[in-house]
This record gives sequence, structure tokens and C-alpha cells, in this order.
Amino acid sequence: MTNSETVLVTGATGNIGSILVPLLVKSGVRVRALVRDTSKAQALRDSGGEVVQGDLDLPETLPAALSGADRVFFLTWNGPSAQQQGLNMVRAAKEAGIKHFVKQSAYGSPKSRIIQQIDAVDAALVASGLDYTLLKPTFFFQNVMMAAQTVASDGMVYMPFGDGKAGMIDVRDIADSAHAVLTSNGHIGKSYVLTGPESISFHNIAAELSSILGKQITYVNVPLEAGTQAMIGMGVPEWIAEGYAELNADFAQDWANTTTGNVELLTGHKPRAFRQFATDF
Repeated sequence: MTNSETVLVTGATGNIGSILVPLLVKSGVRVRALVRDTSKAQALRDSGGEVVQGDLDLPETLPAALSGADRVFFLTWNGPSAQQQGLNMVRAAKEAGIKHFVKQSAYGSPKSRIIQQIDAVDAALVASGLDYTLLKPTFFFQNVMMAAQTVASDGMVYMPFGDGKAGMIDVRDIADSAHAVLTSNGHIGKSYVLTGPESISFHNIAAELSSILGKQITYVNVPLEAGTQAMIGMGVPEWIAEGYAELNADFAQDWANTTTGNVELLTGHKPRAFRQFATDF
């Protein structure tokens, strides 16, 4: 791509978008961040991005946001409206003549309602005729932060993950991969499963935390229903909590026990290991 092109980024205030926007700006790319509440986007403005108001639930707000844009990085939440939001954006991007639609997809069990919605939008994007790239990360290291309080208070990590292993990934590597796809050629029509450097279990995570913190950290596998109720108690909407439980049921059975070299292929650097993530945060 050329630096004269404009990239529209959705989910720009989230964990990945908030990293991706400044990466693109530093590369000389013109970035437009789509947000529902512009009062919460000052950090994006400070990084050099243009902020535009829009709502993925309101398709009539999308043409103005897409006007003049060349590429889209699409990311949305994992809630019950995610499929319709994705279909709204695919349709609007097609009508706007977007050159390249980069979508954050996911690598997870198709038994989960979350993945079912993601897969439906992926299929619509592929069928749309738009030039596309799919990024399919696995379980995020950042999800482990849900255990930070119990690690600090009683040296325990409570997660409904069984003994399963997964190629867990740092969201910084997802943002780096998206940046690479948006600023280089050769990615049209491709789908990249994104993982960390090794497939690990929560037993491995507890051992790493023990080493880093200098105290014994123990992983306790909790029943799926208990894990679901804990997420709801933390404020996660019930539909999403149940979708994560459906994911975790297959993660516990090694569904995502795999690694790929795609982060290094795209970015030129090896993906961050859990130890680096835990040390950094």
C-alpha cells in the first residue's frame, strides 16, 4: 500500500485497536478510527489518528465513515449482535469500493456461539467479492489477567481450562500481524492462524508465574458452570460468558493445541512467549 491511502479501523479503543492505530500512524499511514463515543477516543487522537463517530449496529452511519477510505481493519465484540455488525460492515465496504478488508477472525471451537457468528461473517466476506485477509488468533495471554486478583491474594489461578494446551498469543503480536498485512502486499485471499511460540496449559502458566513472582502459584481447574458464573459475576454478559464456556470446553480437550509460524512470517519477529508477557505486565 501507499502512505497516501487511508485505513479505517473498527474496535479502535480496544486491546488490539489501541495498539494498531499508533503502529499504522508511525508507518505514515492515514488512520481513521471508528468509535461510538468520541469522548473516549482522546488517546487515538493523541496518537495521530482521525476519529469518526459511527455505530456498527446502525448501518446508515457506516458510509460516511468509509468515504475516502481504502482499506478496513474490522474487529468487533463477541456479543450476540456481532454477526449482524459484521454483515453490516461487509455490505457497506462493498458499496464503498474498499480495496482490502482485513478481518480479525478467530481460531476456536465451532461449537461456540461466538465462533459460529465469526464464521458466518467470514463466509459472507469471502462471498462478497471484496479483497480480504483473515487473521485467526487463538486464546489471548491477556485473558489470564482475569486471574490477577487471586494470584495476588492467595497464589491461585482459577480457570475452566482442564489440562488442555493451546497456542496462546499476546495481543501485541496480533496487532503487529495486522499492521504487517495492512502495510505490505501478498495477503489477498489468505487466512492466517496466529499463535504464540508454543502450545501451553494453565499448569505451564502457573509454573511461569511461580518463577517470575518468586512464590508458589497453583492452577485450579474449575467446572465450566462455575467458571461461567464467575465471569457473569465479573460483569461479563451472560450470552458472552456462555459462549466462552463453549470455547473452553473444547480448549480443555486440546482443540487449539497447535502452533504456526505465521506471526514471524508476517512481522519478521518471533511471537512473544508467555514469560515475556507475564514479565511485562
